[in-house]
Amino acid sequence: MILLTALITSISVNAQTETIKHNIYLRVYNLEGNKISKGALVFINDSLIELKNSIKQSRVSFNDIGFIRTKKSASNNVVIGAVSGATLGAVVGVSTADPDDWIFSYTKGEGALVLGGIGALGGSAIGGITSLFKKSKTYIINGDVEKWRIFKEKIVKSGFY
Repeated sequence: MILLTALITSISVNAQTETIKHNIYLRVYNLEGNKISKGALVFINDSLIELKNSIKQSRVSFNDIGFIRTKKSASNNVVIGAVSGATLGAVVGVSTADPDDWIFSYTKGEGALVLGGIGALGGSAIGGITSLFKKSKTYIINGDVEKWRIFKEKIVKSGFY
């Protein structure tokens, strides 16, 4: 009976699975070079772009846009690498702690602190190296309708939207 229920449930769930289209992540800067919006592309038309991030959804007119950059900033790679390295280092430090060892004796807290710090440094270095291979593109708009039209066509043609 349990096997039959699991089989029926998995068939109905699998039949309703949709293909999710990945949105492109954009960072929008004003004419002075200050970031005014960032997030995943929701829609784009002849005069507006709408982006959604985890906090809010915002619309920006092309007249207010100086330039647009794709992908997240390089510091995002560094932060993710540092957090991952610190977590891994802390776990290793806690799991290998032995206060009674005659050569490397340390407590779990000391191991987590020292190896977590070393992991954070190593992870941030790896994140910095990976950010060198990030292929972010910059589109200069400067409130120009022709440049906006070209950007819009490239985004639509790329298949992200």
